[in-house]
Amino acid sequence: MASYASLLLACCLGMASMHLVFVAQGSPGSSAPQTPSQVSSAQLPGAPDMEENGMAQAALRFGSGLMLGLVLLAFGQPTFADVEDVVIPVDDKGKTTTLTKEQVVRGKRLFIAACASCHVGGGTRTNQNVGLAIEELSGAQPNRATVEGLVDYLNNPTTYDGLKDISEVHPSIKGGDIWPKMISMKQQDLYDMSAYILYQNQTIPEKWGGGKVYY
Repeated sequence: MASYASLLLACCLGMASMHLVFVAQGSPGSSAPQTPSQVSSAQLPGAPDMEENGMAQAALRFGSGLMLGLVLLAFGQPTFADVEDVVIPVDDKGKTTTLTKEQVVRGKRLFIAACASCHVGGGTRTNQNVGLAIEELSGAQPNRATVEGLVDYLNNPTTYDGLKDISEVHPSIKGGDIWPKMISMKQQDLYDMSAYILYQNQTIPEKWGGGKVYY
């Protein structure tokens, strides 16, 4: 729809520009009948040149409008115009889900606000050996490569082997008194962020987890 709208805008701008030129050229003659001197001056050798210049200006303005429409066509597409239909694992029992465009956009917004300072591009600024790629998430104890696994971590984070609580050093609901931005987080927010992380793993696996190398 954005493509058709941009193209229509280009045509309208061009036609409006040509209309303005023709009106400007025709308005003096329409205001009053021409006198003999005006008729004779219109027949001077320079008159055709004036008409050609007017047509050139009209063509130039039409081209400018068309170029503007093409720019809008090239750069006016909305983010996440097409969401890939990928399967997101919800739990270890085989439950899966797919995401709507709204869920992906919301998950990304929440991730950027709450996680991107340390996990930009799916990497981990504080520990380059453990990122948010599927391989690393699957190797954690318990498994974090599902929506429920990541939600559990955001509620009660533990070390990679699952033996030690780290809510004091990682943003979490449990450590909300230390991490104020987590206090306002609802479980649906955690779900959307987790689903977004797994969505990125499915759609750009060659980049996600590479951190600032790719972002």
